[in-house]
Amino acid sequence: MTLFIIMGASGDLTKKKLIPAIYNLIKNKNLKNFAIIGISRQEFNTKSLLKFYKSYIKKPDERIWNNLAKRTYYIKADFNDEEKFKELSSLIPKLERKHNLNGNRLFYLATLPEHFQLISNQLNKFKLAPQNKTWSRVVFEKPFGHDLSSAKSLNNCLKKVFKEDQIYRIDHYLGKELVQNIATLRFTNTILEPIWNRKYIDNVQITINEDIGVEQRGDFYDKYGALKDVIQNHALQLLALTTMESPKQLTEKKIRDEKVKVLSSIPKINDVVLGQYNGYTNEVKVPKDSKTETFVALKLNINNERWKKVPFYLMTGKFMKEKLASIYIEFKKAPCLLFDGICNFQSNYLDIQIQPEEGFYLQINAKTPRSTDITPIKMDFCHSCTFGPNTPEAYETLILDIINGDQCAFIRSDEIEEAWKIIDKIKKPKPQIYKKRDIPEAAKRLIKKDSRTWHLNVNVLSK
Repeated sequence: MTLFIIMGASGDLTKKKLIPAIYNLIKNKNLKNFAIIGISRQEFNTKSLLKFYKSYIKKPDERIWNNLAKRTYYIKADFNDEEKFKELSSLIPKLERKHNLNGNRLFYLATLPEHFQLISNQLNKFKLAPQNKTWSRVVFEKPFGHDLSSAKSLNNCLKKVFKEDQIYRIDHYLGKELVQNIATLRFTNTILEPIWNRKYIDNVQITINEDIGVEQRGDFYDKYGALKDVIQNHALQLLALTTMESPKQLTEKKIRDEKVKVLSSIPKINDVVLGQYNGYTNEVKVPKDSKTETFVALKLNINNERWKKVPFYLMTGKFMKEKLASIYIEFKKAPCLLFDGICNFQSNYLDIQIQPEEGFYLQINAKTPRSTDITPIKMDFCHSCTFGPNTPEAYETLILDIINGDQCAFIRSDEIEEAWKIIDKIKKPKPQIYKKRDIPEAAKRLIKKDSRTWHLNVNVLSK
């Protein structure tokens, strides 16, 4: 029994992610009694808004769509307009009575971050987010500020209206099935956990690359760049999940406590390469003299007993050769003891591939028949092959978690602040121009000087 109030109802996030996710939750019978109020400044009415949304649903079932449509309402409003929030305060209880809802309210701020404080103040003024026998929850997306100071300001602003257990900060990567599988992979497989440390692991690479440019996001992207847009959130969250100590329980508090401990153990990062793809300054709404980076490669360490002296290499870039998101764990090479003088075998590695094909990919060594040669063999797990192609999209999972009050896959305020402390300390070098489908030369040298190589190939998993 949930009333969704979506601020920014005409934006890309709502039409491409939120409405399709709500539709699929209805389709899969995970959402039965609900209503939706959409709010934006655009010239829509409820009918035209629904027509606009429907084009983003793949082959809609009319029965399911009609159920969603009859429960959807629209208010054209500027967030400064108190009269519109007064109208909203009258509409909400009417719809809760009409649709037999119990008062649970989910406020989704699908807007630019500069509107968050204003919206929070309006919700507070008109007492739209009560917390009594029912719940009110607020959801918003990255960026969580643009530095430590702004992140603290944003957190303080939201906490004037909502308690921490009402605030759901979404990093959609944490809703992906493979990412949610990391803790299970680590802590339920005894063959892995004993070797998940500096004694056996040589290096870890976390890659989040795209094969496209900034497209129509030039105005937004240029204010942030790759370091703040991807490394501060997606990459550091993947790092924390990969390296955290085993929580005493797999509960939201214990998991997030361990992630904070890891982030707070990262010293100042000195090895950083920034790049900008050739032609970036010709993109729509990008200044001709922009120095914003579209590529980051860096090396960091974690100063704790488990990970001391293990290098972690993080990379993200636009216009890369392939779209790839992965966590690549390379193990130390075994000593040359099996065959006298034969050392030409490769290290073992485990690749957790998040996209394009979700799965785990393990490389081990075996002897070639009738020979002393050693050859690498690959073992893999294809997620869609095992569980089918229709496993929930990230936003379906996350919205259901919000309704159920599960904050495991969401980011706490102290996690945000620790991540910003890491980013704010980085002394940013001048971005190097790089060719599309390649990486800057300095990024190649960054890892080559450690006698290692980047792992940037997409694994094709067995079907």
